[in-house]
Amino acid sequence: MKRTEEEVSETIKLLENRLAVKSINRHVNAGVKEGYIEAASILKCKDVNRDFGSLKTMQGRAIASLAIDYLIGDCEQDILCNVPIRNR
Repeated sequence: MKRTEEEVSETIKLLENRLAVKSINRHVNAGVKEGYIEAASILKCKDVNRDFGSLKTMQGRAIASLAIDYLIGDCEQDILCNVPIRNR
């Protein structure tokens, strides 16, 4: 089940909101930030064949992979958009 334009747009907004959280800029959250930036890009382009091997962190690659899974219907929005951001 592929995602509708509405679903993808809503998810992009949720990812952008997460990227706006101040604590995402902490070093401990570098992988989450990297992954969410790549995930938003993947969703905007709807590129399920994207090679994200150039990402520096395993967490970033995992989040990018979730974005592809989300697009093809194998991952729910709440899984992709609720990766924990550490405050400390």
